[in-house]
Amino acid sequence: MASVEYHHGSQPYSTLEVRHVELSEPQDLETSNKEAVLHPESQYPQIADSQTQETWNAVKLEANPCSEETIAEKDSTGKAKRRICGLLPRTFYIVLGIVAALIIGAIAGGIAGGLASRRNVSNTTSSPTPSGDTTPNVNVLNISSLAASNWTDAQGNVHRSVFFQDPYNSIIARQWDSQNKTWETRNISRLMQSATGGPIHPKPGTSLASASSDSKRGPLYEVQLWFSEATDDGDSISWVTSPNPAGAPYFWNYVSSGIKTWNNTQLAAAWQRCPDDTCDGYWAVAYQGPNGYIRVANSSNWTDGSSGPALRAKAVAAGASLALLPTLSGTYVDGLTLAAQRRPTYMGRSTLQANGSWIQNDGKILDGVDPLKTRQFAATMMNNWNEALFIALSNDGSVDAARWDGEEYSSIPEITFAQGQSTSFSAIATTTDAMFYGIADDQIWEYSIDASLFTHTSKVYP
Repeated sequence: MASVEYHHGSQPYSTLEVRHVELSEPQDLETSNKEAVLHPESQYPQIADSQTQETWNAVKLEANPCSEETIAEKDSTGKAKRRICGLLPRTFYIVLGIVAALIIGAIAGGIAGGLASRRNVSNTTSSPTPSGDTTPNVNVLNISSLAASNWTDAQGNVHRSVFFQDPYNSIIARQWDSQNKTWETRNISRLMQSATGGPIHPKPGTSLASASSDSKRGPLYEVQLWFSEATDDGDSISWVTSPNPAGAPYFWNYVSSGIKTWNNTQLAAAWQRCPDDTCDGYWAVAYQGPNGYIRVANSSNWTDGSSGPALRAKAVAAGASLALLPTLSGTYVDGLTLAAQRRPTYMGRSTLQANGSWIQNDGKILDGVDPLKTRQFAATMMNNWNEALFIALSNDGSVDAARWDGEEYSSIPEITFAQGQSTSFSAIATTTDAMFYGIADDQIWEYSIDASLFTHTSKVYP
Protein backbone atom coordinates (compact mmCIF):
# COMPACT_ATOMS: atom_id res chain seq x y z
CA MET A 1 0.00 0.00 0.00
CA ALA A 2 1.59 3.33 -1.03
CA SER A 3 1.23 6.60 0.90
CA VAL A 4 1.50 10.15 -0.45
CA GLU A 5 2.39 13.14 1.70
CA TYR A 6 -0.49 15.65 1.96
CA HIS A 7 -1.79 17.64 4.90
CA HIS A 8 -5.27 18.07 6.29
CA GLY A 9 -5.09 20.54 9.07
CA SER A 10 -2.25 19.46 11.29
CA GLN A 11 -2.67 15.74 10.77
CA PRO A 12 -1.26 13.60 7.95
CA TYR A 13 -3.75 11.40 6.17
CA SER A 14 -3.77 8.70 3.45
CA THR A 15 -5.17 9.17 -0.02
CA LEU A 16 -6.15 5.50 -0.16
CA GLU A 17 -9.16 5.27 -2.48
CA VAL A 18 -12.36 4.21 -0.78
CA ARG A 19 -14.63 1.91 -2.79
CA HIS A 20 -18.01 0.84 -1.47
CA VAL A 21 -18.51 -2.92 -1.61
CA GLU A 22 -21.91 -4.27 -2.57
CA LEU A 23 -22.63 -7.91 -1.76
CA SER A 24 -24.59 -8.29 -4.99
CA GLU A 25 -21.63 -7.08 -7.12
CA PRO A 26 -18.36 -8.85 -6.16
CA GLN A 27 -15.26 -6.83 -6.95
CA ASP A 28 -12.74 -8.00 -9.54
CA LEU A 29 -9.86 -9.19 -7.39
CA GLU A 30 -7.60 -9.60 -10.40
CA THR A 31 -7.74 -5.97 -11.60
CA SER A 32 -7.54 -4.13 -8.31
CA ASN A 33 -5.04 -4.20 -5.47
CA LYS A 34 -6.76 -1.49 -3.47
CA GLU A 35 -8.25 -2.27 -0.12
CA ALA A 36 -11.85 -1.12 0.18
CA VAL A 37 -12.88 -0.06 3.72
CA LEU A 38 -16.01 1.74 4.79
CA HIS A 39 -15.47 4.92 6.90
CA PRO A 40 -17.87 7.55 8.10
CA GLU A 41 -17.36 10.87 6.34
CA SER A 42 -16.31 12.58 9.57
CA GLN A 43 -13.76 9.97 10.53
CA TYR A 44 -10.34 9.15 9.03
CA PRO A 45 -7.90 6.44 9.94
CA GLN A 46 -5.80 7.61 12.88
CA ILE A 47 -2.13 6.95 13.56
CA ALA A 48 -1.68 4.68 16.55
CA ASP A 49 1.13 6.72 18.23
CA SER A 50 2.47 10.25 18.32
CA GLN A 51 5.11 9.90 15.67
CA THR A 52 6.64 13.05 14.30
CA GLN A 53 6.09 14.17 10.74
CA GLU A 54 9.61 13.03 9.77
CA THR A 55 8.97 9.58 11.22
CA TRP A 56 5.68 9.38 9.31
CA ASN A 57 7.40 10.20 6.03
CA ALA A 58 10.02 7.52 6.58
CA VAL A 59 7.54 4.71 7.21
CA LYS A 60 6.82 2.43 4.24
CA LEU A 61 3.50 0.68 4.68
CA GLU A 62 3.18 -2.83 3.24
CA ALA A 63 0.13 -5.03 3.06
CA ASN A 64 -0.83 -8.45 1.74
CA PRO A 65 -3.89 -7.77 -0.41
CA CYS A 66 -5.51 -11.06 0.54
CA SER A 67 -4.47 -11.43 4.19
CA GLU A 68 -7.14 -11.68 6.85
CA GLU A 69 -7.50 -8.38 8.74
CA THR A 70 -9.51 -7.07 11.65
CA ILE A 71 -10.91 -3.60 10.98
CA ALA A 72 -11.64 -1.12 13.70
CA GLU A 73 -15.25 -0.82 12.59
CA LYS A 74 -17.47 -2.73 14.98
CA ASP A 75 -20.66 -4.62 14.50
CA SER A 76 -23.79 -4.34 16.63
CA THR A 77 -22.28 -6.54 19.34
CA GLY A 78 -19.28 -4.29 19.66
CA LYS A 79 -16.86 -6.78 18.15
CA ALA A 80 -14.45 -5.76 15.42
CA LYS A 81 -15.35 -6.95 11.94
CA ARG A 82 -12.91 -9.28 10.11
CA ARG A 83 -12.25 -8.80 6.39
CA ILE A 84 -10.41 -10.88 3.77
CA CYS A 85 -9.10 -9.06 0.71
CA GLY A 86 -11.21 -6.14 1.85
CA LEU A 87 -14.40 -8.23 1.86
CA LEU A 88 -16.49 -9.61 4.64
CA PRO A 89 -15.66 -13.33 5.09
CA ARG A 90 -19.07 -14.43 3.80
CA THR A 91 -18.76 -12.28 0.69
CA PHE A 92 -15.15 -13.42 0.09
CA TYR A 93 -16.06 -17.12 0.15
CA ILE A 94 -19.05 -16.57 -2.17
CA VAL A 95 -16.75 -14.84 -4.68
CA LEU A 96 -14.11 -17.56 -4.25
CA GLY A 97 -16.69 -20.27 -4.95
CA ILE A 98 -17.90 -18.54 -8.10
CA VAL A 99 -14.34 -18.09 -9.43
CA ALA A 100 -13.46 -21.74 -8.68
CA ALA A 101 -16.58 -22.95 -10.49
CA LEU A 102 -15.74 -20.85 -13.54
CA ILE A 103 -12.16 -22.18 -13.63
CA ILE A 104 -13.29 -25.82 -13.35
CA GLY A 105 -15.87 -25.27 -16.10
CA ALA A 106 -13.29 -23.69 -18.40
CA ILE A 107 -10.86 -26.59 -17.87
CA ALA A 108 -13.56 -29.21 -18.53
CA GLY A 109 -14.72 -27.38 -21.66
CA GLY A 110 -11.17 -27.07 -22.96
CA ILE A 111 -10.51 -30.79 -22.52
CA ALA A 112 -13.77 -31.77 -24.23
CA GLY A 113 -13.12 -29.35 -27.09
CA GLY A 114 -9.58 -30.62 -27.55
CA LEU A 115 -10.71 -34.25 -27.77
CA ALA A 116 -13.42 -33.39 -30.26
CA SER A 117 -10.95 -31.40 -32.35
CA ARG A 118 -8.48 -34.28 -32.43
CA ARG A 119 -11.19 -36.68 -33.57
CA ASN A 120 -12.21 -34.27 -36.31
CA VAL A 121 -8.61 -33.80 -37.51
CA SER A 122 -8.02 -37.55 -37.72
CA ASN A 123 -11.03 -37.88 -40.01
CA THR A 124 -10.40 -34.85 -42.24
CA THR A 125 -9.90 -35.36 -45.97
CA SER A 126 -10.76 -33.65 -49.21
CA SER A 127 -12.59 -36.74 -50.52
CA PRO A 128 -16.42 -36.58 -50.62
CA THR A 129 -18.31 -38.04 -47.67
CA PRO A 130 -21.63 -39.88 -47.77
CA SER A 131 -24.66 -37.61 -47.52
CA GLY A 132 -27.38 -38.06 -44.94
CA ASP A 133 -26.59 -39.75 -41.63
CA THR A 134 -23.72 -38.11 -39.74
CA THR A 135 -23.62 -40.59 -36.84
CA PRO A 136 -19.98 -41.59 -36.16
CA ASN A 137 -19.07 -45.02 -37.51
CA VAL A 138 -17.91 -47.74 -35.13
CA ASN A 139 -16.85 -50.41 -37.65
CA VAL A 140 -15.59 -48.70 -40.80
CA LEU A 141 -13.93 -45.29 -41.25
CA ASN A 142 -16.64 -43.03 -42.67
CA ILE A 143 -14.39 -42.01 -45.58
CA SER A 144 -12.82 -45.44 -46.11
CA SER A 145 -12.22 -46.77 -49.59
CA LEU A 146 -12.65 -50.44 -50.43
CA ALA A 147 -10.51 -52.95 -52.34
CA ALA A 148 -10.89 -56.65 -53.14
CA SER A 149 -9.06 -59.43 -55.01
CA ASN A 150 -9.22 -63.21 -55.44
CA TRP A 151 -7.03 -66.21 -56.26
CA THR A 152 -7.48 -69.97 -56.67
CA ASP A 153 -5.15 -72.52 -55.08
CA ALA A 154 -3.89 -75.80 -56.57
CA GLN A 155 -6.81 -77.72 -55.04
CA GLY A 156 -9.33 -75.43 -56.71
CA ASN A 157 -10.33 -73.54 -53.54
CA VAL A 158 -11.25 -69.91 -54.11
CA HIS A 159 -9.72 -67.28 -51.81
CA ARG A 160 -11.00 -63.70 -51.49
CA SER A 161 -9.62 -60.67 -49.64
CA VAL A 162 -11.47 -57.43 -48.85
CA PHE A 163 -9.60 -54.37 -47.51
CA PHE A 164 -10.81 -51.19 -45.79
CA GLN A 165 -9.86 -48.73 -43.01
CA ASP A 166 -11.41 -48.84 -39.56
CA PRO A 167 -12.32 -45.70 -37.52
CA TYR A 168 -8.76 -45.67 -36.12
CA ASN A 169 -7.30 -45.45 -39.65
CA SER A 170 -5.91 -49.01 -39.50
CA ILE A 171 -6.01 -51.09 -42.66
CA ILE A 172 -8.13 -54.19 -42.06
CA ALA A 173 -8.27 -57.32 -44.22
CA ARG A 174 -11.21 -59.71 -44.22
CA GLN A 175 -10.30 -63.00 -45.90
CA TRP A 176 -12.49 -65.92 -46.99
CA ASP A 177 -11.98 -69.26 -48.72
CA SER A 178 -14.45 -71.67 -50.28
CA GLN A 179 -13.25 -74.55 -48.09
CA ASN A 180 -13.89 -73.00 -44.66
CA LYS A 181 -16.54 -70.52 -45.84
CA THR A 182 -15.83 -68.08 -43.00
CA TRP A 183 -14.50 -64.51 -42.96
CA GLU A 184 -11.38 -63.95 -40.86
CA THR A 185 -9.95 -60.58 -39.79
CA ARG A 186 -6.32 -59.42 -40.08
CA ASN A 187 -5.37 -55.97 -38.81
CA ILE A 188 -2.59 -55.21 -41.29
CA SER A 189 -1.55 -51.97 -39.58
CA ARG A 190 -1.09 -53.76 -36.27
CA LEU A 191 0.81 -56.64 -37.87
CA MET A 192 3.22 -54.16 -39.45
CA GLN A 193 3.99 -52.31 -36.21
CA SER A 194 6.63 -54.89 -35.24
CA ALA A 195 7.99 -55.40 -38.77
CA THR A 196 11.58 -54.41 -39.55
CA GLY A 197 10.24 -52.34 -42.44
CA GLY A 198 8.49 -50.17 -39.91
CA PRO A 199 4.82 -49.31 -39.33
CA ILE A 200 2.64 -48.16 -42.20
CA HIS A 201 1.03 -44.72 -42.32
CA PRO A 202 -1.85 -44.79 -44.82
CA LYS A 203 -3.64 -41.51 -45.40
CA PRO A 204 -7.14 -41.40 -43.90
CA GLY A 205 -9.52 -42.26 -46.71
CA THR A 206 -6.71 -43.23 -49.09
CA SER A 207 -7.69 -45.00 -52.27
CA LEU A 208 -7.07 -48.74 -51.92
CA ALA A 209 -6.25 -51.19 -54.73
CA SER A 210 -5.66 -54.93 -54.47
CA ALA A 211 -4.61 -57.77 -56.76
CA SER A 212 -3.78 -61.43 -56.21
CA SER A 213 -1.69 -63.87 -58.24
CA ASP A 214 -2.13 -67.59 -58.79
CA SER A 215 0.53 -68.36 -61.36
CA LYS A 216 0.92 -72.04 -62.20
CA ARG A 217 4.62 -71.45 -62.57
CA GLY A 218 6.06 -72.04 -59.13
CA PRO A 219 3.25 -72.13 -58.06
CA LEU A 220 3.08 -68.48 -57.02
CA TYR A 221 0.32 -67.27 -54.73
CA GLU A 222 0.43 -63.71 -53.42
CA VAL A 223 -1.94 -60.98 -52.26
CA GLN A 224 -0.99 -57.30 -52.55
CA LEU A 225 -2.59 -54.06 -51.43
CA TRP A 226 -1.59 -50.56 -52.58
CA PHE A 227 -2.36 -47.28 -50.77
CA SER A 228 -1.11 -43.68 -50.47
CA GLU A 229 1.16 -42.27 -47.78
CA ALA A 230 1.95 -38.58 -47.21
CA THR A 231 5.61 -37.53 -47.39
CA ASP A 232 7.43 -34.21 -47.02
CA ASP A 233 7.39 -33.67 -50.79
CA GLY A 234 3.91 -35.01 -51.60
CA ASP A 235 1.93 -38.24 -51.67
CA SER A 236 3.56 -41.51 -52.76
CA ILE A 237 2.44 -45.08 -53.38
CA SER A 238 3.22 -47.83 -50.89
CA TRP A 239 2.03 -51.40 -50.59
CA VAL A 240 1.94 -54.48 -48.39
CA THR A 241 2.22 -58.03 -49.66
CA SER A 242 1.31 -61.45 -48.29
CA PRO A 243 3.78 -63.84 -49.95
CA ASN A 244 2.15 -66.98 -48.51
CA PRO A 245 -1.52 -66.16 -47.92
CA ALA A 246 -2.58 -69.76 -47.27
CA GLY A 247 0.36 -70.97 -45.15
CA ALA A 248 1.21 -67.73 -43.28
CA PRO A 249 -1.77 -65.36 -43.50
CA TYR A 250 -0.46 -63.14 -40.67
CA PHE A 251 2.91 -62.48 -42.34
CA TRP A 252 3.04 -59.32 -44.47
CA ASN A 253 5.84 -57.23 -45.97
CA TYR A 254 5.84 -53.47 -46.52
CA VAL A 255 7.36 -51.60 -49.48
CA SER A 256 7.45 -47.88 -50.22
CA SER A 257 7.89 -47.39 -53.95
CA GLY A 258 8.74 -43.70 -53.86
CA ILE A 259 6.40 -43.12 -56.83
CA LYS A 260 4.99 -39.60 -56.43
CA THR A 261 1.35 -39.00 -57.20
CA TRP A 262 -1.32 -36.37 -57.56
CA ASN A 263 -2.61 -35.61 -54.05
CA ASN A 264 -5.55 -37.89 -53.22
CA THR A 265 -5.04 -39.88 -56.41
CA GLN A 266 -7.25 -42.83 -57.04
CA LEU A 267 -5.57 -46.21 -57.52
CA ALA A 268 -6.35 -49.34 -59.52
CA ALA A 269 -4.35 -52.58 -59.64
CA ALA A 270 -4.15 -55.86 -61.52
CA TRP A 271 -1.94 -58.90 -61.85
CA GLN A 272 -0.86 -59.34 -65.46
CA ARG A 273 -0.15 -62.92 -66.50
CA CYS A 274 2.59 -64.01 -68.85
CA PRO A 275 1.50 -65.87 -71.99
CA ASP A 276 1.22 -69.59 -71.20
CA ASP A 277 2.59 -68.90 -67.67
CA THR A 278 6.16 -68.72 -68.99
CA CYS A 279 6.98 -66.21 -66.18
CA ASP A 280 5.64 -65.21 -62.79
CA GLY A 281 3.65 -62.32 -64.26
CA TYR A 282 3.67 -58.65 -63.35
CA TRP A 283 1.88 -56.38 -60.91
CA ALA A 284 0.43 -53.23 -62.47
CA VAL A 285 -0.85 -50.14 -60.65
CA ALA A 286 -2.66 -47.24 -62.30
CA TYR A 287 -2.51 -43.78 -60.69
CA GLN A 288 -2.50 -40.07 -61.49
CA GLY A 289 0.96 -38.51 -61.46
CA PRO A 290 1.86 -35.05 -60.07
CA ASN A 291 1.52 -33.53 -63.55
CA GLY A 292 -1.99 -34.97 -64.02
CA TYR A 293 -1.06 -37.78 -66.43
CA ILE A 294 -2.56 -41.23 -65.83
CA ARG A 295 0.30 -43.71 -65.61
CA VAL A 296 0.59 -47.44 -65.04
CA ALA A 297 3.59 -48.61 -63.01
CA ASN A 298 4.86 -52.15 -63.55
CA SER A 299 6.61 -54.40 -61.03
CA SER A 300 9.38 -55.16 -63.53
CA ASN A 301 11.01 -51.90 -62.40
CA TRP A 302 8.32 -49.81 -60.65
CA THR A 303 9.32 -46.71 -62.60
CA ASP A 304 6.68 -44.41 -63.96
CA GLY A 305 6.67 -43.31 -67.55
CA SER A 306 9.15 -45.83 -68.94
CA SER A 307 6.65 -46.57 -71.70
CA GLY A 308 4.93 -43.18 -71.67
CA PRO A 309 1.67 -42.20 -69.96
CA ALA A 310 -1.46 -44.22 -70.47
CA LEU A 311 -3.44 -40.97 -70.69
CA ARG A 312 -2.48 -37.34 -71.21
CA ALA A 313 -3.38 -34.87 -68.47
CA LYS A 314 -5.68 -32.75 -70.65
CA ALA A 315 -7.87 -35.75 -71.39
CA VAL A 316 -8.71 -36.69 -67.82
CA ALA A 317 -10.27 -35.12 -64.74
CA ALA A 318 -8.34 -34.18 -61.60
CA GLY A 319 -8.57 -37.04 -59.13
CA ALA A 320 -9.84 -39.26 -61.95
CA SER A 321 -11.67 -42.47 -61.07
CA LEU A 322 -9.82 -45.54 -62.34
CA ALA A 323 -10.32 -49.28 -62.89
CA LEU A 324 -7.72 -51.74 -64.22
CA LEU A 325 -8.77 -55.14 -65.50
CA PRO A 326 -6.89 -58.19 -66.87
CA THR A 327 -8.37 -59.11 -70.25
CA LEU A 328 -8.03 -61.64 -73.01
CA SER A 329 -5.31 -60.88 -75.52
CA GLY A 330 -6.11 -63.38 -78.21
CA THR A 331 -6.77 -66.63 -76.35
CA TYR A 332 -4.85 -65.90 -73.15
CA VAL A 333 -5.49 -63.54 -70.24
CA ASP A 334 -2.37 -61.40 -70.50
CA GLY A 335 -3.86 -58.08 -71.60
CA LEU A 336 -4.92 -55.01 -69.60
CA THR A 337 -7.82 -52.60 -69.99
CA LEU A 338 -7.82 -49.25 -68.19
CA ALA A 339 -11.06 -47.39 -67.50
CA ALA A 340 -10.57 -43.72 -66.56
CA GLN A 341 -12.70 -40.66 -65.90
CA ARG A 342 -12.55 -38.55 -69.05
CA ARG A 343 -13.54 -34.98 -69.61
CA PRO A 344 -16.14 -33.79 -69.94
CA THR A 345 -18.49 -36.58 -68.80
CA TYR A 346 -17.68 -40.17 -69.73
CA MET A 347 -15.73 -43.31 -68.78
CA GLY A 348 -13.14 -44.05 -71.46
CA ARG A 349 -11.03 -47.09 -72.34
CA SER A 350 -7.27 -47.41 -72.86
CA THR A 351 -5.72 -50.72 -73.95
CA LEU A 352 -2.24 -52.10 -73.36
CA GLN A 353 -0.56 -53.43 -76.51
CA ALA A 354 1.85 -56.35 -76.76
CA ASN A 355 4.82 -53.98 -77.16
CA GLY A 356 4.07 -52.33 -73.82
CA SER A 357 2.59 -49.09 -75.16
CA TRP A 358 -0.98 -47.92 -74.62
CA ILE A 359 -3.76 -47.08 -77.04
CA GLN A 360 -4.91 -44.03 -75.12
CA ASN A 361 -8.31 -43.43 -76.71
CA ASP A 362 -9.71 -46.86 -77.42
CA GLY A 363 -13.41 -46.14 -77.16
CA LYS A 364 -16.11 -44.98 -74.78
CA ILE A 365 -17.29 -47.36 -72.05
CA LEU A 366 -20.07 -45.37 -70.33
CA ASP A 367 -21.48 -41.94 -71.11
CA GLY A 368 -23.01 -39.36 -68.74
CA VAL A 369 -20.37 -39.83 -66.02
CA ASP A 370 -19.87 -36.40 -64.45
CA PRO A 371 -16.49 -36.18 -62.64
CA LEU A 372 -17.99 -33.79 -60.08
CA LYS A 373 -20.70 -36.32 -59.19
CA THR A 374 -18.66 -39.54 -59.40
CA ARG A 375 -16.82 -41.13 -56.51
CA GLN A 376 -15.03 -44.14 -58.03
CA PHE A 377 -14.95 -46.96 -60.63
CA ALA A 378 -14.76 -50.74 -60.36
CA ALA A 379 -14.64 -53.53 -62.96
CA THR A 380 -14.92 -57.31 -63.14
CA MET A 381 -14.83 -60.13 -65.70
CA MET A 382 -17.70 -62.49 -66.53
CA ASN A 383 -18.40 -65.54 -68.68
CA ASN A 384 -14.90 -67.03 -68.50
CA TRP A 385 -13.14 -63.72 -69.31
CA ASN A 386 -15.18 -63.20 -72.47
CA GLU A 387 -17.32 -60.40 -70.98
CA ALA A 388 -16.74 -57.54 -68.56
CA LEU A 389 -18.73 -55.18 -66.39
CA PHE A 390 -17.63 -51.61 -65.58
CA ILE A 391 -19.30 -49.82 -62.64
CA ALA A 392 -19.40 -46.13 -61.64
CA LEU A 393 -20.33 -45.11 -58.08
CA SER A 394 -22.00 -41.69 -57.75
CA ASN A 395 -21.71 -39.32 -54.79
CA ASP A 396 -25.32 -40.08 -53.85
CA GLY A 397 -24.47 -43.77 -53.32
CA SER A 398 -26.09 -45.10 -56.50
CA VAL A 399 -24.32 -47.12 -59.22
CA ASP A 400 -24.37 -47.11 -63.01
CA ALA A 401 -22.80 -49.78 -65.21
CA ALA A 402 -21.87 -50.76 -68.74
CA ARG A 403 -21.37 -54.29 -70.09
CA TRP A 404 -18.77 -55.48 -72.58
CA ASP A 405 -20.15 -58.46 -74.51
CA GLY A 406 -16.91 -59.18 -76.36
CA GLU A 407 -17.71 -56.82 -79.21
CA GLU A 408 -19.17 -53.59 -77.84
CA TYR A 409 -20.18 -51.72 -74.69
CA SER A 410 -23.80 -51.17 -73.73
CA SER A 411 -25.21 -49.21 -70.81
CA ILE A 412 -27.25 -51.18 -68.27
CA PRO A 413 -30.52 -49.30 -67.61
CA GLU A 414 -30.82 -50.46 -64.00
CA ILE A 415 -28.88 -52.55 -61.49
CA THR A 416 -31.09 -54.74 -59.30
CA PHE A 417 -29.83 -55.56 -55.80
CA ALA A 418 -31.66 -58.69 -54.68
CA GLN A 419 -32.05 -59.79 -51.04
CA GLY A 420 -29.76 -57.00 -49.86
CA GLN A 421 -29.80 -54.33 -47.19
CA SER A 422 -29.15 -50.63 -47.81
CA THR A 423 -27.68 -50.01 -51.26
CA SER A 424 -26.59 -46.41 -50.74
CA PHE A 425 -22.88 -47.12 -50.93
CA SER A 426 -19.98 -44.92 -49.83
CA ALA A 427 -17.36 -47.18 -51.49
CA ILE A 428 -17.34 -50.22 -53.79
CA ALA A 429 -14.94 -52.91 -55.02
CA THR A 430 -15.00 -56.03 -57.19
CA THR A 431 -12.97 -59.20 -57.64
CA THR A 432 -12.19 -60.72 -61.03
CA ASP A 433 -14.58 -63.63 -60.36
CA ALA A 434 -17.69 -61.39 -60.55
CA MET A 435 -18.16 -60.55 -56.88
CA PHE A 436 -19.22 -57.06 -55.78
CA TYR A 437 -18.57 -55.40 -52.40
CA GLY A 438 -20.04 -52.20 -50.97
CA ILE A 439 -19.85 -50.17 -47.77
CA ALA A 440 -23.29 -49.08 -46.53
CA ASP A 441 -24.60 -48.28 -43.04
CA ASP A 442 -21.16 -48.84 -41.43
CA GLN A 443 -21.10 -52.41 -42.79
CA ILE A 444 -19.59 -54.24 -45.78
CA TRP A 445 -21.86 -56.36 -48.00
CA GLU A 446 -21.08 -58.97 -50.66
CA TYR A 447 -23.08 -59.62 -53.84
CA SER A 448 -22.64 -62.05 -56.72
CA ILE A 449 -22.93 -60.48 -60.18
CA ASP A 450 -25.02 -61.80 -63.03
CA ALA A 451 -25.14 -58.99 -65.60
CA SER A 452 -27.63 -56.47 -64.13
CA LEU A 453 -28.64 -58.67 -61.17
CA PHE A 454 -26.58 -58.32 -57.96
CA THR A 455 -27.60 -60.99 -55.44
CA HIS A 456 -26.72 -60.57 -51.77
CA THR A 457 -24.57 -63.48 -50.52
CA SER A 458 -23.11 -62.43 -47.15
CA LYS A 459 -22.15 -59.67 -44.77
CA VAL A 460 -18.37 -59.31 -44.87
CA TYR A 461 -17.98 -57.05 -41.84
CA PRO A 462 -18.59 -56.85 -38.97
